[in-house]
Amino acid sequence: MTWNIIKERPKQKTSELLEECKSLFPVWAWQDFKEFDKDFPSPKKATTRTFKPNIEADEKHKNKSYDDLKKEGVEGITLREYLIMFMQYFRETGQMLDKDNWTLCSGSLYRDGRVPDGLSDDDKLRVNWYRHVSASSYLRAREVVSKPSSLNLVDLNEIKIEIAGKKYKLTHI
Repeated sequence: MTWNIIKERPKQKTSELLEECKSLFPVWAWQDFKEFDKDFPSPKKATTRTFKPNIEADEKHKNKSYDDLKKEGVEGITLREYLIMFMQYFRETGQMLDKDNWTLCSGSLYRDGRVPDGLSDDDKLRVNWYRHVSASSYLRAREVVSKPSSLNLVDLNEIKIEIAGKKYKLTHI
């Protein structure tokens, strides 16, 4: 099961993610797919983040608005990550996420301050929006549970140590 580990795709536009979704299952969006590129541009670099492997968004975040989540310091899923997660889950299971509740994509904002959301409705993905102050028991965030490490891995052949005047080079077995 890897559908909850999301690797961002910097070379793919948001409209292309929506088209890829559409190639797998029906998609309804409140605006033309190309408009999403203006609100949610491709990231400059690839990232990987992990979310809880919940089919429904986190119950602990029900009745919380975008503003509430920000005050609590909750780092939420972006719309782009949600689309990737939705496709990965569908490819692995043949099922759709969020049949009973809606995911508030609190890691993203439209240019005008609205917050995107997504859900399954009649076996189609629906992408819509809520106001940043709106909260509901069925509107829930998906919280990031791990972020990319800031640790930079290095080649062991490049590490040299000097102890008591004697030089050593690390090697691996």
